[in-house]
Amino acid sequence: MSRELKVTIRDKVNPMEVNCPHCQAILTVHPSEAGSLSDCPKCTGKFHIPVPMARPRDPSARGVSGSNEYEVDQEYRDFVGKKVPAGICGILLGSLGIHKFILGLSNAGIIMLVVTLSCVVLTPCLIVPIFGLMSMQVIGLIEGIIYLTMPDDAFYQTYGVERKEWF
Repeated sequence: MSRELKVTIRDKVNPMEVNCPHCQAILTVHPSEAGSLSDCPKCTGKFHIPVPMARPRDPSARGVSGSNEYEVDQEYRDFVGKKVPAGICGILLGSLGIHKFILGLSNAGIIMLVVTLSCVVLTPCLIVPIFGLMSMQVIGLIEGIIYLTMPDDAFYQTYGVERKEWF
């Protein structure tokens, strides 16, 4: 005869404090809400709850010294590692949208690639498509500069969490 035990594990994660970008109110939220869209209870403004860039280190892990109680999330490190390649590709090959593919923004990358290729095909026949080609290059140049000058945490929040495709 076996008995099933139902064990409820209480979530012992510390709450996060975030500032409302509209009214600067300090709000307490659960970490599981990070990355989601929320309404401020004070001003009713909508905003994204930021994703924490580090999480508490598991003290039971082997080889962990007590000097660093936080570890950076692997997903965050991997995504921020794409920042420089995406920025350089945006500046040098911006019209092809390669920087979009590097960040996993394939819809925007396909749009830039199709516009560029169609402009290359049509330019010998017409003079107007050259403007489409130039505009894609300018967009890539601006986005490349934005990627390279943006702080890592803002870059991850904007392009990794919110998945913002343009500028």
